[in-house]
Amino acid sequence: MFRTLIILFAVLFLMNSCHSENDNEYFRDIDKEIVDTGNNYSKILAIYKRELKKYQQTHELKYLLCSKYVETSLYNNSDPKRISLAYELLRINNDENDYITIACNFFLAVKIEETSPKLSLQFLNEAIKMDEKKGNHFFLPRLYHAKAKWYYNHKNYSLAKLYYDKALADFKKNDNPIHISTAYSNFAIYENKMGNVDMAIKMTRYGIKILEGNGTKISQNKLFFINIMKGNLGVFFMEKKDYAMAEKYFNDQINFMIKTKEYQQIIVRNSEKLFELYAVTNHPEKEEKLIRLLIEIFPNLTNTRNKIVACSELRKYFAKKNDLKNATFYSNKLDELNEKNNAEISKELDNLSDVLNGYIIKNINQKYDFAIKDQQRKNMFLICFVLITIIIFVNVILKIRERNRKEKERLEQLNFLLESSKENLEKDIQLQKGKIKNLHMNLNLKIETEKAFLENLKKIKRSKNIDAEETVKDLFFKINNLLQIDEKNNDFISESSEENTAFMQKLSEAYPFLSKHDLKLCVYFRLSLSSKEISLLENITPGSVRVYKAKIKSKIGLGKDEELSSFLNTFK
Repeated sequence: MFRTLIILFAVLFLMNSCHSENDNEYFRDIDKEIVDTGNNYSKILAIYKRELKKYQQTHELKYLLCSKYVETSLYNNSDPKRISLAYELLRINNDENDYITIACNFFLAVKIEETSPKLSLQFLNEAIKMDEKKGNHFFLPRLYHAKAKWYYNHKNYSLAKLYYDKALADFKKNDNPIHISTAYSNFAIYENKMGNVDMAIKMTRYGIKILEGNGTKISQNKLFFINIMKGNLGVFFMEKKDYAMAEKYFNDQINFMIKTKEYQQIIVRNSEKLFELYAVTNHPEKEEKLIRLLIEIFPNLTNTRNKIVACSELRKYFAKKNDLKNATFYSNKLDELNEKNNAEISKELDNLSDVLNGYIIKNINQKYDFAIKDQQRKNMFLICFVLITIIIFVNVILKIRERNRKEKERLEQLNFLLESSKENLEKDIQLQKGKIKNLHMNLNLKIETEKAFLENLKKIKRSKNIDAEETVKDLFFKINNLLQIDEKNNDFISESSEENTAFMQKLSEAYPFLSKHDLKLCVYFRLSLSSKEISLLENITPGSVRVYKAKIKSKIGLGKDEELSSFLNTFK
């Protein structure tokens, strides 16, 4: 029963673990499916509708979580709705599925880094702690990378390098070229910050080489990262004052962004560096060309901050050219954008405040929930422990009772056998005592008869007048008595022959150096016969018997004061 309970608990635990792991793998597959769409809105929307339909049909939590998770990808990267959705996911999931918890903590950490860096780091640490503890490493290299970037942005360069190293080591295990090249690109930015421009250029080129591969067709995603790194090379060559190479890499990046008609915000971000380069190299015609490009892409920009950067560069250029009309236009536009940006920041801060308040409340609730669950867990553990203890205790008592019962039966049987054996032995001892007593009497009688026989012979020798016939009859009678005594003795010896044979065999095994004659004498010594009695039985002198006895004691290692008969009686 006890074993059955343990197996039952183990099976329930394994079933729960397997269910959770299967859900995590499902979320990972959905995430991969989103990435494979290449940010295609219609494809992502189709995935969202599919998962929502599954939830409506089954009401399973994992499909609700999936639909919410996919929904976050439907909004623009800067849309605050994504933060609200991420927090809602955390609330619904309630730490049930590791993948969702880690992903949402990761997302929130990245999104609020600028507005709330400490909370951002807290989210990162929570995600890293869980991913390291579970051992699944869903996002671990990217989390290390994000933490390295956080430390870099906050000028803690030693810790930044530490986490860049950890990220690169994990990226290499996964063998994802984009992740590995991104890690090298960030290492290059770190090296440039440390003043190692040549090393920064070398590492960036190595990252580009990884993405270019062996000359096969390069995917659009890889081309994007290659051109991002080319923009970084432009910055590094400007640091070296190699303006020709800097311009080349900046133009490569801009031409790619123009060609794809995507990521135009990248052009805006690098425009400041390009204007600086054209000012140094004195190329006003190139400045004008870049201004026309900014004017062209300005309406297509969706991010307010990118618009502010573009508008600021345009106002600066037209002010330098004394073009008051355009300078005034972009100055007014810049004021509008700043107001809009302030409103967006205010809204973002409100959302962030809601998230933060919700996070604090959640932490408080989790603390109390944890205390309640911990107490429930302790109570459950205590109940299980008490039940198991009772089961073990009852089991032990039953086994002890069963063992005692069997032991009692065994002892009763043994006692019965011992009693029977004791009775038999007592009878046998009494019988043997009687036989030995008769043997002693017969031997004494034989001795007396032999004495009388000798006396008669002496009388015959001394006297010549005794009737010969009468004397012979008397002698014949005495000889016949002696023969009868020997027959009685032989009967006793033959009755004990089996016992004596067993005794002699055991004694021979213990002391193989004893002769057959020694063993035979030991039979008599065991019966405590005197030397005279043994001499009559063996037709030797009593002195010879004593000599044999001393030799036997010496052979078996007995002292002079030790009784041979007592020792021999130990061999049963």
